[in-house]
Amino acid sequence: MTASSVILWQRGQAMTEFVVSVGFIFLVLFIIVPTFGKILDMKFQNQQAARYVAWERTVWLRDMNSWGGNDNTGDFVISSNEFESVAMRSDSDLTNSLHNRFFNGQGRAEIKEISSSDVDGASGDTSALWAYNQSGKSMFQGVEVLNTNEQETPAIAYDVLDVLDAGLDVITAPIEFMLNVVGGDNTDLLQLDYNLKGYYSPRVRTSMNTGNAKGGGDGEWDRNDGSWGGGIEDAIFQNWDGRFTANSAILADGWNAQSVGYYQDRTDNFVPSTVFDNTLFDVLKAAASILEGGPSKSAIYKLDFGEMGVEPMPGEEAQPLDVSCDEGHCYYDE
Repeated sequence: MTASSVILWQRGQAMTEFVVSVGFIFLVLFIIVPTFGKILDMKFQNQQAARYVAWERTVWLRDMNSWGGNDNTGDFVISSNEFESVAMRSDSDLTNSLHNRFFNGQGRAEIKEISSSDVDGASGDTSALWAYNQSGKSMFQGVEVLNTNEQETPAIAYDVLDVLDAGLDVITAPIEFMLNVVGGDNTDLLQLDYNLKGYYSPRVRTSMNTGNAKGGGDGEWDRNDGSWGGGIEDAIFQNWDGRFTANSAILADGWNAQSVGYYQDRTDNFVPSTVFDNTLFDVLKAAASILEGGPSKSAIYKLDFGEMGVEPMPGEEAQPLDVSCDEGHCYYDE
């Protein structure tokens, strides 16, 4: 073998090595890296969706009996007045809202407005970013919301509250009986009335469409039995089912999801403003006023008891009063 033939042979070997090595490098750069980026983006959306489902249960009750039907749930109402209506969403409505806010109609450079129609059902295409590089088909298959039930709060403090509430029921039972005789109406006097459940730990599972990967998701991307596989994307699903599962948890007492009547009743449990709002106390006031010169002159007779106000600011018909300012001092126009 001459020197010139050795040089030519080495040149051919170098070219072969270059083509093979560059092929594998560019496969990683142009297919694997972008694909993993898309997968991580879907995983992030799945995590955000799980947090969203947990948080929404602090805003929306699932049904009127979400609190086990205690006495104060009788104050829950559905009303056209947003200040008096209980906020409710079923599990299916919440799942639809999740689809529309995180998966459907959410694409690159596309901002989707939040509206009440979110609960009507998933609408709109999924992100154009979620597409396989080789096949060009969608990577997204679907979303499931699991374990949506309200659970007992896993805390000793809530067990103590349960025992304390039961003890108060024994103490207040004879008091409530006497109040009912004279026309009183406070069936839950001194009840703590906490939601002893209120614990949610939903799981959200997003599934990739493995069948849309080049090769169907179950082949070999490298040489197998002397032939090339269907696509490099198959390698992703060799030991993975293409699912993301995110867990979240939240403790929701639900104060911000109740009616005005519920607030008043709950306040009245500990501020006995309505305990003395009955016929017997009116008679006692009238009798005591004689010692002060009669009802028209008596300070005792002017004592008045009723429901506690729970408005965050002075208002009329659930609307805040106007404010007037004078030399730096502001007042409500009453």
